[in-house]
Amino acid sequence: MPAYLSHPASALLLSSLLAACTSAPSPALTPDPAIPAGFSEAQLALTALGSGSSALSTQAAACPTRLALPFGASGLDTGVYWYSKAESGAPGGVGCKARTDGGAIAGYYDPARPVMIFVHGWQDGNTKAGKRDSFYFSEAGQSVADAWIQAGWNVALYHWTQLADDEGTVAVPYHAQAKIWTPTYSYRDALGRTQTINMRYRQPDGSYTQAGMPTVSAGGLFYAAYKSALSAWTYSGPERVRVMGHSLGAQMALALANQAYSDPTLPAVRRPGRVILADPFWSPASPGGGHSYAYLSPDATPAARSARIAQTLKASGVAVEWIKSSRLLDLGGDNNLQMARFVSRTEIFPEYIFDLNPASGLARKHGVAPRWYMWTRSFAPGGAVSAANTQAAAAARMNSGVRYDQQGGKGTVTPGDDTFASAPNP
Repeated sequence: MPAYLSHPASALLLSSLLAACTSAPSPALTPDPAIPAGFSEAQLALTALGSGSSALSTQAAACPTRLALPFGASGLDTGVYWYSKAESGAPGGVGCKARTDGGAIAGYYDPARPVMIFVHGWQDGNTKAGKRDSFYFSEAGQSVADAWIQAGWNVALYHWTQLADDEGTVAVPYHAQAKIWTPTYSYRDALGRTQTINMRYRQPDGSYTQAGMPTVSAGGLFYAAYKSALSAWTYSGPERVRVMGHSLGAQMALALANQAYSDPTLPAVRRPGRVILADPFWSPASPGGGHSYAYLSPDATPAARSARIAQTLKASGVAVEWIKSSRLLDLGGDNNLQMARFVSRTEIFPEYIFDLNPASGLARKHGVAPRWYMWTRSFAPGGAVSAANTQAAAAARMNSGVRYDQQGGKGTVTPGDDTFASAPNP
């Protein structure tokens, strides 16, 4: 662990930055009796924004599985949730859980359409706060999923909030990170005691429990949910599946893609064609606080494992795209220069974000990357990583051997005026 991270202020800064994987918090609202029972605070925010409870009732009727319930309603909740344009514009969003048989869900999921799946990162404290990540871009005042859905895409978010909601050690999320790769993690704390983490998860009161915890890793859970959700997918166009992971979720995205390309029972057409790493995070190369990376053997570090997987994916024709929007890794993570040399990299500078609080300002910039990428689909490609690039163009960018740094448009939230210049990679 770098020495500067032992300073309480630096630790708080990194903790705030990493944990701020959600968009703007929803306001405290009084439930509308016309809204069906089981809706989360995010759906209540829809009413506050003027969408009306009748639209919510319609969407509830269209979801035959289950909506994202408040935490604690049924223990641990993980899964792929499809989103509808009619309800995804609220801070928080909700979504409808994918059917176990992969079948269509009117208004949410059509097996004949292309797929974009987003997976969030560290969520320290969000279970007790009742928050879930979403596609809402607070700086832009819109859901960046809406345009995709309108254009005929299926858009989903993989929720693993209660597992990702685990404390850090000196502000580094060693526990949540370990869960991505192993279901049986323990470490020796500063007093020499063995602390067993395994797949514990947060409860609404902020406590941890291992009751009914999964016996596979979070990465394994993600892949199982993905495979099930797409089991009836019939789309035959050029787009294939895109999987995007934010922050610690970048490792989740790589874990899923690795399993997809290693599973002989999964049809090749259902394997991701693009993996987007949105302001990714890897913990320091030398773990601190008594932690160990032994569970990653033969890989030495999380960054090394990710680089190895990315190299294998690239050899299989997958476009691996990395977007940097904050100084997250510079503040104490692993910059993963090994991977940086062979994937497609773009750095954006959201200078329109100004915050008197350095921690919250950096956190907001950290949250820009996935939402910026989603929004770029609405504009012509700007010569860098872009959701508007075709599969072939994304692969060509990756193979160009350069990175792209933002030059113009830094002061505006829209990607429409962004320009880029190439630079040596990394």
